[in-house]
Amino acid sequence: MKNNKNVLFLLLGQVISVFGGAILRFALSLYVLDQTGRADIFATILAISSIPVLFSPIGGAIADRYDRRNLMVLMDVANAVLAGMLLLVLGGGLSVWLIGALLFVLSFVGSFDTPVVQASIPLLVPENELEKVNGLVTGVLSLSNVAAPIIGGVLYGIFGAQALVAFSIVFFIIAAVIESFLKIPFEKKVSEAGMVTTLKNDLVAGFHEVRKNKIISKSIFIAALVNFLLVPFFIVGLPIILRMVLQANDTVYGIGMSLVSVASIIGAIFAMQITKRIRFNNFYLTFTISGVLLIVMSFGLLFAGNTMGNNIGLFFLVITGVPIGILLSAISIYLISVVQRITPRGSLGKVMATIAAVSQGAVPVGQLLMGVLFKQTNSSVLLPMLIISLLILAVSFLCYRLFKETKDSDIIPAKD
Repeated sequence: MKNNKNVLFLLLGQVISVFGGAILRFALSLYVLDQTGRADIFATILAISSIPVLFSPIGGAIADRYDRRNLMVLMDVANAVLAGMLLLVLGGGLSVWLIGALLFVLSFVGSFDTPVVQASIPLLVPENELEKVNGLVTGVLSLSNVAAPIIGGVLYGIFGAQALVAFSIVFFIIAAVIESFLKIPFEKKVSEAGMVTTLKNDLVAGFHEVRKNKIISKSIFIAALVNFLLVPFFIVGLPIILRMVLQANDTVYGIGMSLVSVASIIGAIFAMQITKRIRFNNFYLTFTISGVLLIVMSFGLLFAGNTMGNNIGLFFLVITGVPIGILLSAISIYLISVVQRITPRGSLGKVMATIAAVSQGAVPVGQLLMGVLFKQTNSSVLLPMLIISLLILAVSFLCYRLFKETKDSDIIPAKD
């Protein structure tokens, strides 16, 4: 019961915090896109704001060294302060590049969140419930990402970006209060050197753990491929398709941007069933299916240009985008659970952070690629989407060649 309460506090705090962050990102991304009307500037700012994820190994080392509950609280307090600064910037009507700079700092704080949360879960639940709880965490967080664009789309049209940023501040504060009730097992480690030297040694140990374990290394590789192509498509390509190709209004834009999160919820609900079928030696099929679905989506979007055609294009976007999102969710839950299972508890923060840094580090590169591909977009996205589809199919072939000999027997649970 005690652990169940802790999981409840963790979920509740995270869902509110993520909702606040999703509202904030939605308001600012739509504001930048509306102010500039340029896909390349939009993609560049998103890419710059994603760079701080490369610092997440530092967050992982800190997560293994300090109380994780206190770290969660401090991060949400910092998010509230930074959101307040963004509120002042929007009020002054300053450059979108200044908004990008503040988003960079906000992302730097956020880069610590994933390793702290993911390193806490194995300390709160039994090993045989990792997929279930990771699926639950993914589901409730995705629910926040679904609600935020829908609610944000309505409120943005009525109140504008400033009001949404103000709402996000309130959510960050509430999340910090809830997280203060968490009780996460913590054993203080004795530092034999100064803080900087200690963190440096911890980082080296984390990288060594990743390098010597082939399963963890392969997990990072798969996550990086997903985050280089599929994730940036939904971050950069989807807003451009909705706003510029399908001419979606604020409400429809918000609903459309919830597409991936809805799919993530579906994937999380059926996580146990889906992950039973996922193996390293059949991962390539997820890329194959995704590539084919994107080709279908691209031809469906050819109908866009009038009210009827836009509705047909939106229909194709939904029926192809949702299955891709479900696959993304299932892959994520499977990889996270595998790594949590085989990593020694004392190294969880460092290892999870290293995975986050390498895999998420591929996102800004992918965003820049999407910005270039969609730069000349006006009413047709056939060419850039076909290029993306072919790249994904090439990744599918690469995964097949690399992982066809990997077996489940290679996954050995950690013994502390």
